[in-house]
Amino acid sequence: MVVVLSFIHALSCILLIGVVLMQKSKGDGLSGAFGGGGALTASFGTRGAATLLSKLTTVFAIVFMLSSFFLALISK
Repeated sequence: MVVVLSFIHALSCILLIGVVLMQKSKGDGLSGAFGGGGALTASFGTRGAATLLSKLTTVFAIVFMLSSFFLALISK
């Protein structure tokens, strides 16, 4: 059980970092480094990418926090 939960925790951590880095910031962030962000805009539209990435950030953050909580409970 700990191994599966640790895997979910590590995977959610990596995905959360990736999604946060892909989001558009004031300076265009990391998404601007890969082709100026045009590929992201072409794929999701101008508003769709922000909405999708925001929702993914929320989901991955919740999974990360819950897995942290349950790992803390199990490891005692």
